[in-house]
Amino acid sequence: MNKPWFYRLLFSYLPVFFMITSVLIVLIILSISQLSKKEAENANKTYALHIMQSVDYALKTIDEYVIKELQTNTRIDQFFDNKFEGNPYYSAYEVTELIRGMMNYNKFIDSVYFYRVSDQMVISPNTMITADRFGDKGFIEEMRKNPSQYQLTNQRIFKEFAEMDQRKVVISLVRKIPLLSGQKGIVVVNISMDSIARMVGDMSNSKISFIEVYDPEGKQLMASGNADGAVGSRKRGSELTRIHSTYTNWEYRSGLNDDYLFTFTSVFSYVWIGLGLVMVVLGGVWMTYVTYRNYRPIKLIMSRIHAYSELKSMGVEGKKQDEFQYIDRAIGNLMELSSRYEKQHEEDIVFRRRHFFKEWLEGSRAVDYEDWKAEMNRLQLPSDYGQLAAAVIEMDKYMEVCRMFSPKDQELLKFVLSRVVYETAEPLGLTVWAEWTATHRLSVVIFANENVKNSEKLAANLCENIRAWVEQHLHFRITLGVGHVVGQVQELVHSYEAAVHVLRFKSTLGTNRVLYHWESEASAEKEMYKHLPMVKSLAQSFRLGDKEWKPAMEQLFTELKVGLFSYDEICNLMNYLVYHLHREMMELSVELQELWQIALPQLNDAIEQFDTIEELYASWFHMLEEVSQRMAAIREDRSTHAVMTQVRSYVETHYADPELSLIWLSEQFQLHASHVSRAFKEEFGEKFVDYLVKIRMEHAKKLLQSSRDSVQDIGSMVGYTHAISFIRAFKKYTGVTPGDYRKQE
Repeated sequence: MNKPWFYRLLFSYLPVFFMITSVLIVLIILSISQLSKKEAENANKTYALHIMQSVDYALKTIDEYVIKELQTNTRIDQFFDNKFEGNPYYSAYEVTELIRGMMNYNKFIDSVYFYRVSDQMVISPNTMITADRFGDKGFIEEMRKNPSQYQLTNQRIFKEFAEMDQRKVVISLVRKIPLLSGQKGIVVVNISMDSIARMVGDMSNSKISFIEVYDPEGKQLMASGNADGAVGSRKRGSELTRIHSTYTNWEYRSGLNDDYLFTFTSVFSYVWIGLGLVMVVLGGVWMTYVTYRNYRPIKLIMSRIHAYSELKSMGVEGKKQDEFQYIDRAIGNLMELSSRYEKQHEEDIVFRRRHFFKEWLEGSRAVDYEDWKAEMNRLQLPSDYGQLAAAVIEMDKYMEVCRMFSPKDQELLKFVLSRVVYETAEPLGLTVWAEWTATHRLSVVIFANENVKNSEKLAANLCENIRAWVEQHLHFRITLGVGHVVGQVQELVHSYEAAVHVLRFKSTLGTNRVLYHWESEASAEKEMYKHLPMVKSLAQSFRLGDKEWKPAMEQLFTELKVGLFSYDEICNLMNYLVYHLHREMMELSVELQELWQIALPQLNDAIEQFDTIEELYASWFHMLEEVSQRMAAIREDRSTHAVMTQVRSYVETHYADPELSLIWLSEQFQLHASHVSRAFKEEFGEKFVDYLVKIRMEHAKKLLQSSRDSVQDIGSMVGYTHAISFIRAFKKYTGVTPGDYRKQE
């Protein structure tokens, strides 16, 4: 096939290709040159860092030596304390010899002197005079006013004798004595800048690089390449590196010499990079011009194609495809995209339906009839109705369903349940709209054209038929909540709330059935607190091993069933019972506590997984019965179990005896009083005294409620000889006095 357009474009682009390739080759060479420059900069930085570290190390070594001498040399302490032993002149001589030794320790030390605050005396290797006659007295006064205990000064001029003109350039290392308070004096170590400059000059004796050192004020301290690194040298190249020393606060500036060659190379690189960029721009302009000129005949066709859509996937695939094939493929893509957009529009309608459904039922969007009808028509849903009702289908034991079926199978079951709703409604002449509003809940809107009474009957028949079909054909069960019938679209939210509300009571009303909104009306304003004393009593009986916990538990669950408590209320009460059981069991021995810790997670799991109150009662009774039997077996294995049981029975029988005490029990059962106390606590998890008070107070409460005897007589009946003792104990136990308790009742 002849390809005139291909060859025209090819010969148009070849010059540009060669031009850009040449530019890229040059840029690669220049990039290598830049890489070499970068390596030179890194090497120069390492060189400057080495010099800085050497200088810092030398100064730190001097400082560490000074600190060591100050901490270990007793002569220094005697000088600053002004308490020499023996001949004071000889002692002063020893101090000067010590200072000379410090000066000989390091070649960088120029001079050392001590200043004593107590009598303002200064001692150096050459003299011992007062500070006002010393040549460095101004520096001493400055250091005394400085609150810092340590300081490394900037470069300064040092003169030892005021009468002489001999001056030296130094930096001073200052330490106050003692090291922590600095109240006795100052040690000044002057470090020769000439010595440091010589060291820097020796280390940087090279014709390739240079280095300059500046103080924090920007003043040049030394420079390589000059005589011994003295100040005033001019750099002979481009600066590459600046390093700051955190110890001396000096700045080290280094670079490469022969700046003429280096500058020429840099300018050469920049020129070629600029030429490369210019060539790339010119090549792009040339390509744009040639492409525009060659494509002018088909420009009109291409503009029409792009007028419909920006087709990003319509590029030419392969070199054998020319422009006309591209146009043909573009038309095919337009048709394919049109079909794809139609399919996507259908999918969007599904999501928009679900979103509007939730907004309508939950009341998060205010919808009047006109808006609702327009939205239903737009979503292709029925908009004619006489009456409306909401129903909610909830899958029972959803956690078990999740364990039985894979996620894919769960989606299939949910799809089946949705289709059952639509197919069951059709024979009844009802129109429905069903959407999954939660993972285990399918919400349904029922449209009926009958009156209210017939609509309620049809809605009930629909829900019952759905439940029966699921029970017969599927491996799970459902419970349905039905709201009341309404006549306005704005009122459907109330029907939906009623359906959701009645489902909260399926734990007491039962599962696998249809629940109607009126069945939950008797649940209003229940008093949960009335069951709390029964919960506490049940927990105490279980801890003590009394068999009374079984009828108490049966009574509690019966009242929950009869009282029509919701799922959340039952969970809260059961958690409260778990709390009291745990608190009571923690009072027992370690062996019994470990037994309880095993059963506790099982009780909590039962609370989270139950569907009906009967299921919860059965699982709890089984677990608590097992724990109770094992507790009884452990207690019977103990040698003291039988005796402690007799002791408890004796206390419950003779609680009214004022003489009843641990000593009395020890005499009755031939046991030591401390043994009785310890064994009673281990066996029943409660101190004997607390148990006795509880028995007496519970009987006193019953007497206060059932009789009109005086408080003093009731106190005597329960073992208190003095009314004041009884009143004090009763108030501590109940929080109120006996008289107030009787009035409350």
